[in-house]
Amino acid sequence: MMKSLKPRALAATVAVQSLVLAPMPAAAHHGWSSFETTRAYYIQGTVTDVRWGNPHSEVTITVDQTELPDGFRERPWPQGANPSEGDATMASARPYEGEHQEIHLTLAGPGWMSRWGLDRPLETGETLEVLGYLGAEDAYDLRPVMFWLEDGQGVWQQLTAFPSQPEPAN
Repeated sequence: MMKSLKPRALAATVAVQSLVLAPMPAAAHHGWSSFETTRAYYIQGTVTDVRWGNPHSEVTITVDQTELPDGFRERPWPQGANPSEGDATMASARPYEGEHQEIHLTLAGPGWMSRWGLDRPLETGETLEVLGYLGAEDAYDLRPVMFWLEDGQGVWQQLTAFPSQPEPAN
């Protein structure tokens, strides 16, 4: 009987080790830790470059406008939005005051974009309104929590919690 228990114990040990050593889901290492999430910035701009794919899509926009439009904070939530995180981000919204005339956006991959209602790649020449957080190391990078297409469709962009809660704008 001892001989039959040893292979089972070995199998159980291997199974537990496999669970412990299993790779983390992609969302776990693509969080907000490299972005400064205490202040959200608004930019309206024109798409100049698109790389649509995984693990993240990337878009470059020229900065056309930074002032928040009238009624901005009252906009309806994009599909799939988390209202508490969305409320905090909207309350934190302020105009982008950086020196960059082009901004690199880190977006969700195509699968998540589709879940949030965007079933196509963004295109060069489109105008976007973006609300998100600047890179902690480089203010050229911005990661949107949400963005809006020219037709008003909002697209949500948050899977994981912020490392720091957004602070309301003055």
